[in-house]
Amino acid sequence: MTNSLRKSLLRGLGFAAASGALMGAPVLAAPADQQAPAAAQQVAQGFSTTTTVDVVEVESVNGWYLTAGAGAVWPGDMNFWANNAPIMATSQPRGVLTQNAGFSADGGIGYDFGAIRTELTYGYSAPSVDSIVSRNLSTSFSGGGKVNKNDIMLSAYWDVLPFSRFTPYIGGGVGYSNLSTPSFNVGSYRTSGHNKGLFGWQAKAGVSYALAYNWDVYAEGTYSGTGNPQFESINFTSYSDFGAKLGFRYRFASPVVVVVPEPAPAPAPAPAPIPAPEPAPEPVAPIRGLW
Repeated sequence: MTNSLRKSLLRGLGFAAASGALMGAPVLAAPADQQAPAAAQQVAQGFSTTTTVDVVEVESVNGWYLTAGAGAVWPGDMNFWANNAPIMATSQPRGVLTQNAGFSADGGIGYDFGAIRTELTYGYSAPSVDSIVSRNLSTSFSGGGKVNKNDIMLSAYWDVLPFSRFTPYIGGGVGYSNLSTPSFNVGSYRTSGHNKGLFGWQAKAGVSYALAYNWDVYAEGTYSGTGNPQFESINFTSYSDFGAKLGFRYRFASPVVVVVPEPAPAPAPAPAPIPAPEPAPEPVAPIRGLW
């Protein structure tokens, strides 16, 4: 084989090898190029701005409320004596007025500051007269009628720390009391019915139960009284009674709604770097000296 033919053959082999390497390079890079849109989509999804929220009701009982209750009272005895004679006189009536249990109710408006509540209430109680005992005449007479007591009270209460739905409380108040007594006879001496405006007071202790956000029910014990009623014809010692009530409160406050956003999702991890394409093989140089 001649030298010119040998050279031509070797050049042809080298050109074919170099052309195959260059044609193979784009094929190796194509998969990496096809993965790029998918990686970009993952990054965009990781930084989405869409969030959801939860609505939470915050318990709050502060504010105005209505209150009403009803029950019974058990009054104590009231000593009496004629107003126009010394208390030790034997010719004028003096003795003890005993009373039976009677109906009691109250109602009003209040404001809840949190641990402290205040109320302005109207109250009514009506124990009945049981008997009238005359000490100087050594006689006893069955009574009749009622001792009516009407109150307007300004009170304050402390709600002790609640447990579950129960809240114990204590409190008291002062105000105006109107006390009326019926007429009755002691021997030949007759007293007329009177009513008198007096200083009034009350003390309470009880427990509330939260039925719902706006509704409470309660049970309480009471102790109340007045100053000494002094009428035109007869004097009495101070009035006092023990009582018990069941009642309810209606609150005008509305729940406070707080929107709490969910925490933003953590960004997706950065995609792995796209591998660099493999280098194209270098063209094969002609081999010399084969022939």
